[in-house]
Amino acid sequence: MPAEGLMSSSDLAPRARLSAADHRRLDQARALVAQMEVPERIAMLHQYSPGVERLGIAPFVTGTEGLHGVAWKGLATQFPQAVGMSASWDPELLAVAAGVTAQEVRELHAADPSVSLSVWAPVVNTLRHPLWGRTEEGLTEDPLLNAVLGSGISRGLRGDGDTWTVLPTLKHFLAYSNESDRCVTDSQLPPRVLHEYELPGFTAPIAGGLAASVMLSYNLVNGRPAHLTDLLASQLRSLLPDPDLLFVVTDAGAPSNLFRAEKVVPDAASAYAAMLRAGADSFTDHDRDPRESIEAITQALEQGLIEMSHVDRAVVRQLVARARTGELDALPGGPAAPAHGSDGAAVGPVPSDPAHPRRSERRALAREVAVRSAVLLARTDPTALPLRPGPLAVLGEQAHTVLGDWYSGDLHSPTSLAEALTGPDGHQAPVRTDRLLDRISLDLVSGGSLPGLPAASRSPEPVLLAADGSLRLHRPAADVPRSVLPGAAEFEMLDLGEDAVALRETSTELLVTADDRGQLVASGARIGGWVVQETFRRAVAVDGTWQLQHLGSGRFVGLEHHTGALVLRSALPESGARFAPRRLACAADGFARAVEGADTVVLVVGNDPHVHGRETEDRPHVHLAAPDRAAAQLLADLPDEVATVLVILSSYPYDLDGLEERIGAVVWSSHAGEAEGEALAVLLTGRRDFSGRLAQTWPDASPLPSVLDYDVLTAGSTYLHGQGASFPFGHGLAVDQAQWDDIQVTAGPDALQVELTLAAPAERRTAGPLHDVVQVYAQVPESSYSRRPYAVPRTRLIGFDAVELGAESGAAGTSRIEIPYRRLALFAPDREGWELPDGPVSVQVARSSDEVVSALEITIPRAHLAAHPVPPASGDRIPAARAEETDGLARCAATLLEGTELRPVTDDPGTADFVLDEGVVITALESRPLELGELSAAPGSAELIAPDAADPSAAPALPLPHRVPALGVGPTGRVRVRVTGPLALSGLRLTRP
Repeated sequence: MPAEGLMSSSDLAPRARLSAADHRRLDQARALVAQMEVPERIAMLHQYSPGVERLGIAPFVTGTEGLHGVAWKGLATQFPQAVGMSASWDPELLAVAAGVTAQEVRELHAADPSVSLSVWAPVVNTLRHPLWGRTEEGLTEDPLLNAVLGSGISRGLRGDGDTWTVLPTLKHFLAYSNESDRCVTDSQLPPRVLHEYELPGFTAPIAGGLAASVMLSYNLVNGRPAHLTDLLASQLRSLLPDPDLLFVVTDAGAPSNLFRAEKVVPDAASAYAAMLRAGADSFTDHDRDPRESIEAITQALEQGLIEMSHVDRAVVRQLVARARTGELDALPGGPAAPAHGSDGAAVGPVPSDPAHPRRSERRALAREVAVRSAVLLARTDPTALPLRPGPLAVLGEQAHTVLGDWYSGDLHSPTSLAEALTGPDGHQAPVRTDRLLDRISLDLVSGGSLPGLPAASRSPEPVLLAADGSLRLHRPAADVPRSVLPGAAEFEMLDLGEDAVALRETSTELLVTADDRGQLVASGARIGGWVVQETFRRAVAVDGTWQLQHLGSGRFVGLEHHTGALVLRSALPESGARFAPRRLACAADGFARAVEGADTVVLVVGNDPHVHGRETEDRPHVHLAAPDRAAAQLLADLPDEVATVLVILSSYPYDLDGLEERIGAVVWSSHAGEAEGEALAVLLTGRRDFSGRLAQTWPDASPLPSVLDYDVLTAGSTYLHGQGASFPFGHGLAVDQAQWDDIQVTAGPDALQVELTLAAPAERRTAGPLHDVVQVYAQVPESSYSRRPYAVPRTRLIGFDAVELGAESGAAGTSRIEIPYRRLALFAPDREGWELPDGPVSVQVARSSDEVVSALEITIPRAHLAAHPVPPASGDRIPAARAEETDGLARCAATLLEGTELRPVTDDPGTADFVLDEGVVITALESRPLELGELSAAPGSAELIAPDAADPSAAPALPLPHRVPALGVGPTGRVRVRVTGPLALSGLRLTRP
C-alpha cells in the first residue's frame, strides 16, 4: 500500500507481469548475493563496481550516455536532439533510432566490456518551461506524448525478446526542469500536478516493462531531496510485480549533495544510509574513486543506520538488471540455453569504423529522422518553398557548421546545409554563401594593472599569432615563439549574444582558448566541454575599446609584460588589458554582397548548445540573440520579389517578435546530428515535404511564470493551462497539406474510436512520401465533473497518430485512433484516485492544439462510469499532502524519508485548501511547532477559516468541530486552514456521517 498521503497512479499504468525469465533472474541474483562477503556487497554499490571474480561477476559501470546516439565513445551514429526527434510525433521512428543506439552500444561493449550496457536515456522530464537550459534533452510539454514517446525510445533501447539489448534508464526522477540552483531548489508539486503531469513519463515505460532503471534528480520535491523520495516505492516500484526489478541510480555527485549542499543529514554515513533506505541502489560520486561510498556504507552498518538487507536488495537489483542483458547467463542459475548475443558475443565492427557494413543504412536513418523532425513554422510566401530554381544565397555561421551538444558523440562526416546545397545533389543553380561574421584584428592599448604595476595607456600594439599558436605582442628582447604571420592576427568573431563572443583565428581556423597555464592560444576546434573554454565576455567601454573576460574562469585577459603573451589574470576588471578592435570585414556588408542578384535568400540562425542555455545554465530569455535578430531584420527588409527563408537551428523555442510575419517561410529544426544539412536540403528543395509538429509551445510576448514554479495549473504553464503561444503545441505546416475527410468519432463501451481518411493533393510540389499527424484533443468543462470542482485544462491531448501516405499524387490512407476513456480522467486528491467526467466532452480532431478540424460532443457511457467509479472516501484523517491549493505555505518533509507537512514560507500567515465530502465533521487540526534555533517567535497557530474570506489573514477562526457545507450543487465542500507562525500542519482529523 502507498505510504500515508501518497497516491498511486497505477490505474492509469497497468501493472507489468512477472515473466518466467525475470523470475529466474531474481532467484539467480539473490543466490549470488548470498554467496558474497559483506565487503564484496558494499563495493558493488559504487558506480564503478569491481565485480566479484570468484563468482564470475565482472566489473560493471552503471552508465553509457545515449540520449540521441552514443556519446563520449568516439564516432557513432548521431540523431537529432531529443527535443527535435519528438517533433516527428512518431514513437515507432524513435524506437528504430534508439534501436541503432542500442546496437552500437552492444558493438562497443563487445570490443570493450567496460562499456556499460546500462544506457542513461531517455530524459522524460516534461518541458514545462521554455527557459529550462536542458530543454534539448527532453521530449515534450505534454504528459501523454511524453509517456508515449518515452516508451517508444525505451522499447527501441530494450529490444525484443527476453534478453534486453541494453538497459534504458529514465531520467531524472522527479520534477526536474530548472538549472538555477538545481541541487538545492524545491519543486513544489500539488497532488494533481504530480499525478497528471510529472509522473506519466516514468510510469508508462516502467509499467510497460520497457525501462530497467531510473536516475534520481538533483532537486528536492516537496521539501525532500529526490534522492530520498518516498515516491520511488509508492509510484514506481508499486507498478512492478517485484520491486527488485527496478534498478535506481543516483545522478553524478548527488550523494555528496545531501550533506554538503542540501545539508539534510550531518555526514556521509547518514546520507548513504538514507538513500539505501529510500531505495537507491547505485551511487555515482567521485568518478572512479569509491572510497567515500564504501566507507560511508560500512559506517552506516556499524552504527545501525541500516541493516544488511538494505545493502543486499540494492546488489540484487543491480544483478537483475545485468542479468537482463544476458551478462549472467553462463553463471549458476542462468538459462539452460544462453541467449544469442549475450556477453559471449564475438567482437565485430564498431560504430566508429567508416567501413562498418551498416554505416550507409545508419546514415540513411539519421537523415530520415532529421527530415521527419523539422517543422515548417510559417509560410507567408507560397513561392518561397520549395526553393525557386534561380540563384540562391545561403547565409549564416550555422549554415556552415553542424553543432553537437554536451551529450553528442563524434559525428560521422557531418554535412552542413551550405555543403548540401552547393553539392551535386543540392540546388541546381548558382549558390553564394557567407558566414556573416565580422573579421577583426586587435590592438592592445593598455596592459591592465598588477600590484606594483599600474595600468597605463600605450601606443597600440597588434596582437600576433606565434608559432606555437599562442597570442602575444612583439617582444624582441624575450626569447619566445615568434609571429608566423607578416602582420596582426585576424579573427572571425562569433557573436553569441549577451556580450559573449568567440574568436576564430583565420589562418588556422581554430578558436582562441586558454591553455593549462592560462595563456591564450588558438587551439579550439569547436565550442564545447563541461566548462566552455572558448568564449569571452566582451565589455565595451565608452571609447570603443574592449576588455575580454574568459567565461570559463571569470578571469580577464591581461598582458605578461616581458614575454608579451596574452594571459588570464584575475576576476578584477582592472587586471584586464584593453584592446582596440579594427574591423576588416563586416557581416552586414557580407550580407549585401551575397544577396545581390539572388532569387531566394536562406538565412540560418540559432544557438550554440554549449552557451546561454545548457546543463547548469537556464536561458536568459526566449528571444533570438541580438546578432541573429539583426540578420533576420536584414532578411525581412529585402524587396518583395526576393523569396526569403529563415531556418532556425536551436535546442529550444523562441518568441520571434513578429519576424515570422515578414519573412516568406520559417523553418525550425533542433541540432539534427550528422545528416543535418542533407535533411534540410532535401526539405528546402522539395524532395520531401515537411511533417514535423511542435512538441513544445513557442511562446509569445505574454509574461512567463518563474522557472521555479512547478504548479502548472495555477501558473498557467504549457498549452494545457493557457500559456500564450506564437506557435501552438502541435503546430506544423506542409507545402502539400493532406486533405482530411470522413471524420468519425464514436463513443464505444470502453474507448473512443476516431477514424478519418487522408489524401495527398492531386497536384504536388514536393516529392516522396507524405507524413501527417492527426491529433485528438478534449475540452471538458468544469461542469462535466459533477461531484466536485476542478480547475480543468484549457484543452488536452488524448490521442494522436503519425500517418504515412504514398509518394504518388492523390495517395490516400486511413487513420484509426483508439482512446481509452481513462485519458479523460482528472486526479481527485480528496479520494486519492482518478475521476472520469460524467458530463459532455468536446472531442476535437485537430492539426494543432489551436487548429480544430472537427469537433463532436460525447458523453462516457453510464456503464463504463459505473464500472470505474472514483474511489470511496475512507479514514478519519486527511494528510496535509492532500492540500489542493496553498498560498504562503510550502510542502515539506515531515521526516527524512516519509510524510508531508505544510509550513509557512515567511512570517506571514499562509493558507491551505482541501476538498472534502459534504457533511464531514472536522474535529481537530494536527500540527507541531517548528524548531527555530536561537530565533524567538510567538507560538504558532492552525485554524479553520471561511474559504471565501476576502482577507484570509484577518478572517475569524471557525470553531471546531466544523461540519463541511456543500459547495454549490455537488456533494463536496471546500475548507481552508490558516497557519500562522512557526508551525507545521500535518493533517486534519474528522468523522464521517
